[in-house]
Amino acid sequence: MIFRNPIKTSRLILQPESIADFPRFYSMTIDPEVMKHIGDGTVFHWTEDVAFEKYQERISNQGNQDPGNLAVYRKDMNQYIGWCSIGESRFLKKMELSYRFCRDSWSNGYATEAARAILIQTFDMTCIRQIFSCTHPENSASIAILKKLGFVLSYHIVSRPINREMPVFLVTREAATP
Repeated sequence: MIFRNPIKTSRLILQPESIADFPRFYSMTIDPEVMKHIGDGTVFHWTEDVAFEKYQERISNQGNQDPGNLAVYRKDMNQYIGWCSIGESRFLKKMELSYRFCRDSWSNGYATEAARAILIQTFDMTCIRQIFSCTHPENSASIAILKKLGFVLSYHIVSRPINREMPVFLVTREAATP
């Protein structure tokens, strides 16, 4: 993980995930509204115990070569509201911005604020020149976030789970940093 931790914005704190985040993380992954535009749209079918083991494994792998996956907290409540990540995508085979937020934090600009902070620090601390992001074609909220961040449509790729073309967006170092 390359980030200077924590990353602070006006309303958020981004820092490494911890076991204490698991209850909100798990509730997010079993929420049908949160998951409807991820993969084939189904919620995780793991039991809570299996999900906890996988989450522990995810946390223990935080020191890998990817820039990182950070938990996002609201400063005013010190509450986990989701995560934001820059990492090598197995699907795209490129560096990808990803994020997921608990439904009770939607429509407040948190995803845009967190993603902007993580993009700026990634471009500042690495030699990465471009970052991609892929979203479900019907996820208009996520597409709007990417556009606010300076991403532009780059190409489409077929997703086997949904058997549809997915738009892939691109942002360059120059477009993302002030």
